[in-house]
Amino acid sequence: MSNPTWKAWDMLRLLRHGGPALCNVAVTNACNAACAFCNFSRTKTKSKDWRWIDADRFLPALDILYQRDIRYLAFFGGEPLLHPRLSEMVAAAIGKGMGALVITNGWLLPSQLNKLAAAGLKVMFISIDAPAMARHEANRGLKGLEERIREGIGAMKALGMSAFASVTMSKLIDDYRALVPLLRELGFRAVTFSYPQQTPHGSTSLIWSEDCELLDFTPAQLSQAFDQVDGLRAYFPVTNPSASIADMKRHLRGERERFTCHGGYKSFYMDWNYDIWRCEAWNEPLCSVWDFANTPLVRDGCTACIADCYRDSSVMLQFAVALGDSLDHLTQGRPLQALKVLAARRNLTSLGAVIANSRLMPRLAARG
Repeated sequence: MSNPTWKAWDMLRLLRHGGPALCNVAVTNACNAACAFCNFSRTKTKSKDWRWIDADRFLPALDILYQRDIRYLAFFGGEPLLHPRLSEMVAAAIGKGMGALVITNGWLLPSQLNKLAAAGLKVMFISIDAPAMARHEANRGLKGLEERIREGIGAMKALGMSAFASVTMSKLIDDYRALVPLLRELGFRAVTFSYPQQTPHGSTSLIWSEDCELLDFTPAQLSQAFDQVDGLRAYFPVTNPSASIADMKRHLRGERERFTCHGGYKSFYMDWNYDIWRCEAWNEPLCSVWDFANTPLVRDGCTACIADCYRDSSVMLQFAVALGDSLDHLTQGRPLQALKVLAARRNLTSLGAVIANSRLMPRLAARG
């Protein structure tokens, strides 16, 4: 799977079918943190209710995901580093030629980093909630977390790894530019923002809490926060596409959005039960992963939520999807329709977003 020529041919084949797909994999619902804005919090999900993905079944599940054109996996939770066999699953994905990243709160970085590096992991996203680490630690309920994050990021360079900050947009942040000194000091390469939601997801994901004042934005307040995020890229690399942020602001205003979501078509969520969902916000799974190979994909132009994991990636995927659609029209003898699909302005915007992020994440870009 590591042959560059084979990878190039694989990518060309995938482009014919709308490009590579991605899957967010929740390996556990357990968490050691107590974040106010998250229902995975150790204060809300008790240890008796913790669940763990069965690592013994991961390889056959990975084969099915690969057959459905999935080439990128994001491992998260809960806190994924709590899973005792996370490094094995990461190694299996990378060994199959998939891009992989892990999203963590960083508490276990010092003890787990070498294993993850040996598994081939190159990119980690580490949560940061506020410009001041004392406030971040207080929200996470993890005193001493700053030291562990510093130690982990400090060791990453020698291991050939990159750290990206994952920041939830919340009222813990008044001035987004105030994040820059901290992110630079800690050694982050770039930052990605999670768009806040005030209702829990309909799936098994517990990532948002419905009763947290930190996420209690009016549409006008949230739009102003989006403006700050967009403006931040002049001072520090931001991975969220500008086109996605513009669409989220249209969403808040109730206007028609330029990009529809490809959740269920090119991006998916798989939980610790091996259930596949079109996205975390949806209220019923598509199927079990064991039935995924024969399950119809979903493409209905959804714009119901502002879940960044799916809306941002949909902007990035749009050009490849349009290319696949255009080729379909050509093979069916409809050249004018093919040209019309490919000439849509949003495709150029999508391609620009891909190029911009490829500069921020060269190791991910090297995988396609």
